[in-house]
Amino acid sequence: MIRLFLPLLMLGVGPVAVVEEPMPTDALMRTLAEGDLAQARGDQAALAAAADNLKLLGARPVEGQDDLSTLWSQQAQAGGAVHAGPVYRGRALGPAYRRGSLAAGGRVTLRQLFLAGQRAQISVARATGMAASLSVRVRNADGGTLCAKPVAAPQADCAWLPLFTERYAIEIENGGSAPATFYLVIR
Repeated sequence: MIRLFLPLLMLGVGPVAVVEEPMPTDALMRTLAEGDLAQARGDQAALAAAADNLKLLGARPVEGQDDLSTLWSQQAQAGGAVHAGPVYRGRALGPAYRRGSLAAGGRVTLRQLFLAGQRAQISVARATGMAASLSVRVRNADGGTLCAKPVAAPQADCAWLPLFTERYAIEIENGGSAPATFYLVIR
């Protein structure tokens, strides 16, 4: 379990609420959540560790997204954290991640290529401390639904074995009445 102190920034109030949530089970998703939590607490050492863990996991951002490993590392160093950085082990390929935000009632559709005969997996999680009503759906090129799940704590996972190399649509929807931030991990 992680303990979250949620600041009410819009009202100019400091931390007032405590939310208990299970930590995501996926190593990459857990690292993203730990980085968010470290950033919210101002824990520079934990932020540096999360940045290093992202690199060690071989994760990289989806095209057009900020590289959280680099961003968190820079923030940690600017905050006075001293660390040596990750030890590189030569991993050429790795998972990709994306952090996104959706307005209330909003939806985003991402098209991702998956290779035939190789296990495909995605995971979606709410950003740490958010009580959002998110759902995820994966559709094949013909529009058929392969997976449809609500994004509950700690995460929603979809896995399948593509018969053909083709683009799949990953739809993430915010059915709630408040904006929501999410993480998407693609393997």
